[in-house]
Amino acid sequence: MTVGEALAEARYRAGLTVDEVSERTRIREAVIRGIEQDDYDACGGDLYVRGYVRAIAGAIGIDAQPLIREYDQRQVDAPQTPKAPEAAETPEAADTPEAAETLETPETPEAADTPEAADTPEAAAAPAIAESTASTAPTENPARGRTQRRVAAIAVLALAVVGAAVGLVASGLNHHAQAKNTTASSPTLQRTAAPGTAKPATAPTPTKPKPVKAQPKTPPVAAGARIRALPIKLAAAFGTDGLVDGDNPQIAMYAITPGAPLPWESQWYVTPEFGMLKTGTGLLLDMGRRVTVTSVRIQLGPYAGADLQLRVGNSAAALSSFKVVTHANGVGGAVRFRLRSPRTARYVLLWFTLLPPNGVGQYQVSVARAVVSGHP
Repeated sequence: MTVGEALAEARYRAGLTVDEVSERTRIREAVIRGIEQDDYDACGGDLYVRGYVRAIAGAIGIDAQPLIREYDQRQVDAPQTPKAPEAAETPEAADTPEAAETLETPETPEAADTPEAADTPEAAAAPAIAESTASTAPTENPARGRTQRRVAAIAVLALAVVGAAVGLVASGLNHHAQAKNTTASSPTLQRTAAPGTAKPATAPTPTKPKPVKAQPKTPPVAAGARIRALPIKLAAAFGTDGLVDGDNPQIAMYAITPGAPLPWESQWYVTPEFGMLKTGTGLLLDMGRRVTVTSVRIQLGPYAGADLQLRVGNSAAALSSFKVVTHANGVGGAVRFRLRSPRTARYVLLWFTLLPPNGVGQYQVSVARAVVSGHP
């Protein structure tokens, strides 16, 4: 017998209708009917399924643990779709034996690059001889070759003379500049006085050093300021008038309790704008003392459409005591806020200004697994 069949049979034995179970557990009728038919798509995940099963079993008077074990076992036994094997990486050309062998093959030195061959007349004439024997072109005129070699020798000599002249000119200019700098900077050199006149040497005027402005030092970062999940002292429902009119305050702690059977849920409304009854609803997280907050992570319901503000403050007296630090629109599922700059506060307020649909023609928000990160 499946989990859904067991719950449906127990409900029949208890003489309860789906509507009566919904009133007792505050779980939507569509979700209860889906669970009794072993259809968990509307539940929003395994965490919600286990919570719903516990709540329904408690309402109809049976033990939920065997049903949860049966659900978990069926999830384990469900066939998994094997992943396609990834294609093996094609080795690069440089990694193949042929490429490695090609890279390691040394190049054959040319005869013209060998110093001994280049210095001998026989070696210099060898290329011409090889070319004349390997080619079908007519033999070059010897007189013309001698003329070309003379022109090349004259050009090389002219370039050498020009290079030497440029080097001498540059050296002379450099020496003159150094001598001029030495004369200008030396305090011992004096002007030549007129004959018969002796003037005392003028002492150089000392230059006062300019005061250097001290740069402000950056305060060192504390060694223990490590980002981590911070303990949340308590969670409370928060309304437009503060803690006195929050939605479902009796289950607010579910939002921060690990393994809670249900999330915290607001009241349901007929429109996303709270049926024109109020301007928002929220969940207050009390850290117990002032802490430095860097990020907040929460799990909303499976339906997107929530508009949410993240507010911080040091007083929970009224909504105006909190400052908006970031926001998100049209969200659902897992939501994470990363603050651009850390904020120091005791209270973190999740304030909803627009509700998402709940899947049965109404509008309602739920929050689970709230985590505040930062450092004390």
